[in-house]
Amino acid sequence: MQKRTVRSDFGEVSIRQHGIITARVFQGVDIDVEKAKVYHELVEYLSQSEPHCTVIDLTGVASITADARKHLQQTSSEWGRTIAVALITNSFTSRVMANFFLSVNKPSYPIKVFNDSVEAHQWAREHFEKYLAQAA
Repeated sequence: MQKRTVRSDFGEVSIRQHGIITARVFQGVDIDVEKAKVYHELVEYLSQSEPHCTVIDLTGVASITADARKHLQQTSSEWGRTIAVALITNSFTSRVMANFFLSVNKPSYPIKVFNDSVEAHQWAREHFEKYLAQAA
């Protein structure tokens, strides 16, 4: 596995350890469906279409459209390579928004909202290791 980071106009997406994709949204960014499509393409590229867990730092996001949320959930569920997703937030508003999204758009994989980056990464790593054990 090659460690890589790809930057876009909305943030950066990277792979630093096997099976874990990390994404960080830049401060003040509004996520629309076009940015959501680019994000998914970057994840496909970095994961080489292999099963993976994703940790997404949403602390910088200003807003995300309903169409973008729907696209992200639907695309990841249909693609079938996403094992689990950890979302990192640092505000009550973004936490409420994330939990509302999860109640409306039920993904086909486990997803959890965290305030702490270390906990989010640990949760994602545990899900990936569990996946590997089951696949063996």
